[in-house]
Amino acid sequence: MERRMLSHRQYCMVRYLSILAATLALCAGSKAATLQQLTLDQMTQASTAIVRARVTSATASFTGSTIYTHYKLQVTESWKGFAPTEVAIPGGVAGGFRQSFPGMPTLTVGTEYVMFLWTSSTTGITHLTGLAQGLFNLSAQSDGSTLATRPLIGEMMLDASGHKVSDRAVVMSLTSLKANVRTTLASGAAQ
Repeated sequence: MERRMLSHRQYCMVRYLSILAATLALCAGSKAATLQQLTLDQMTQASTAIVRARVTSATASFTGSTIYTHYKLQVTESWKGFAPTEVAIPGGVAGGFRQSFPGMPTLTVGTEYVMFLWTSSTTGITHLTGLAQGLFNLSAQSDGSTLATRPLIGEMMLDASGHKVSDRAVVMSLTSLKANVRTTLASGAAQ
């Protein structure tokens, strides 16, 4: 029997997807979520796409027994991978039913974001990497620069060893965020 070795990227993606699946399963039956805290480098490596995009519309519908809100995207920059035209976030209102899940953000139509995304190979649905951790709000500053902000999520965070850690808001210039992603991608390509 031939054994196939996973590349580091494949291993990280499998590990990330396992953690995400466990987190979503916990979210479905509880009022709070426990998330593995991801660094910017980890999100960059685990994402199949990283984009700067504006949300143009939102609709909710059932996929099986779960309501997903589907946000249409107008991508202005693609920093990694194929630029998706939609991201789906569990929760929303469809058919007179409302579902909500801890750790899930609500996007605003007309707002611009940087999104760290992954597309499921089994469902084809594109999700945020690390739930709300993979979403940065963009805001123009008076000096002409753009600020990228990931606010506190408000859910319990664990490090990779399973120890409780404090969530930290992330605030940086869009230029710094883009440079960090490029550096991580370049160092990953060199390995």
